[in-house]
Amino acid sequence: MAMVDDVGLREDERQIAAIIRAIEEASNEANPDKAEAVMWLEDERFSEIEDFVPEPFGADVVRQIHDWTRENAQPGDNVHFADITVHRLAPTVAYATAIQELRFEDEVGASRVTLLFLKKGDRWGLIHSHYSAMPEEEGFEDEEE
Repeated sequence: MAMVDDVGLREDERQIAAIIRAIEEASNEANPDKAEAVMWLEDERFSEIEDFVPEPFGADVVRQIHDWTRENAQPGDNVHFADITVHRLAPTVAYATAIQELRFEDEVGASRVTLLFLKKGDRWGLIHSHYSAMPEEEGFEDEEE
């Protein structure tokens, strides 16, 4: 029986890795349709947190961002996810952590990322994402007064 569970877990991890790749490709191709195809935007629980928006937001704001992307973004090697770790919490819930490396003309940096996934039927989708800019590397020495 454990072998079946292991196979199921590997398949879940494969599907989740494919979702993360689709999000990366969507950014690099300036094609938000690819990202929307792996997000549960119609689910009222969908949410996202980004550094450039002051509060958590839902699918409507994601669609607005994607509309802007369709009109203004240029394809390029802009986004790369690294150090990806996937954890299945239950048969229908999983999360991943990663580092998102950004290389846009006007922005080079990195974000810490947490992605929450929900499985509906036999398909996984993104239900929540949280992006936090990587802190500037500064010394952690105590400052003396």
